[in-house]
Amino acid sequence: MHIRIPHDKDISQIKELWQYCFDDSPEFVEWFFENRYKSEYALAYYDGDKISSALQLLPYTIMLRGRQMDTSYLVGMSTWPEYRGRGDAAALIRHSLELMRGRQEWVSILLPFRYDFYRKYGWEICCEHLMYKGSNELFSSPGRISGEIIPVSFDKIDVLNECYREFMRHYHGYVIRKEEDWKRVLGDLYIESGSGYIVYDAGKAAGYALFTISNRELRVRELIYNSPRAKDTLLKLIASHYSQCDVIVWTAPADDITYIDMHDSRGLIYKQAYVMGRIVDVRHALAGLKAGQDIVLHIKVLDDVLPWNNGVFCLESIDGSIEVSSSDNQPQVIVPITTLAQLLWGYITPAQARRHGKLECCDDSAMYILHEVFNPVVPYIIEDY
Repeated sequence: MHIRIPHDKDISQIKELWQYCFDDSPEFVEWFFENRYKSEYALAYYDGDKISSALQLLPYTIMLRGRQMDTSYLVGMSTWPEYRGRGDAAALIRHSLELMRGRQEWVSILLPFRYDFYRKYGWEICCEHLMYKGSNELFSSPGRISGEIIPVSFDKIDVLNECYREFMRHYHGYVIRKEEDWKRVLGDLYIESGSGYIVYDAGKAAGYALFTISNRELRVRELIYNSPRAKDTLLKLIASHYSQCDVIVWTAPADDITYIDMHDSRGLIYKQAYVMGRIVDVRHALAGLKAGQDIVLHIKVLDDVLPWNNGVFCLESIDGSIEVSSSDNQPQVIVPITTLAQLLWGYITPAQARRHGKLECCDDSAMYILHEVFNPVVPYIIEDY
């Protein structure tokens, strides 16, 4: 038995395993393996010539605390039933982390089938969405739909990306989309017979919405806006589909406050845990973080999976930028790798982590430094693979 990047001829095995383990439509599976799958992105556990487990590491660049970071989105973790419980998946996951580090990918993301499964390997929830679910009338405001409105299409990728970039500058952890990413987004949308609109405000593209309708439910995949008027227009457009749907579901950023203006938002909104994050290499993932003043902090990281992360590190700011090195000093802070990921993404604050027993801190001065390094931000990512 061995782990390796699969040969091109093994794609049929990986595809068959995917189809067994996941309930994706045949159309999506065909589209995914024709457009997204590449052997160099995959990793497989072999029992002779048979693949027992497989996963894929889809490459992205994300913006995390003002830094562009290459990462892998771990997807398609799958194992045949007769091979489960033997440790094949665990070995495959550990090998994938080593592979990411070798590719200089210092963080990893994934959307889990179960959060507790990946938590034991060092991933933790690092992003959540605010979910809206209600009737059409709740998403519409008085007045007519006005302004220039055009349908979304592949030849408008530049326009979509400009709106996306402007909107996402308020957030952290999002994917920096390239043309091939937009082709993925729109290709996936059209497989589900989805559509979308681009709206203009004062002659400039100011937002867009992508959505699908199925079983009289309209699901908003992305609603991006860069002016209040654009947001209002997009919500009215979505709500106007009352002849085709009875319910609207919208996945919004965690800091969205649209519910404030709804005539009665009770029972309509809830938080939904989303992507998990993992720090693959502590020294490189934290190096380059900003600090407004000179700091020195000795922090002990607990990582049972990756030995290079398990130890004491010195965080020291030089000219406003954090440098990280190994240290023999007594730690001022002790933190599991899972909590450190949540601090890096900004999903929780150091004060929240301390209050809920997710880190140990020796004194208030060390807490002050933690807040200086991991200041509050709002993580937001839309990609689900």
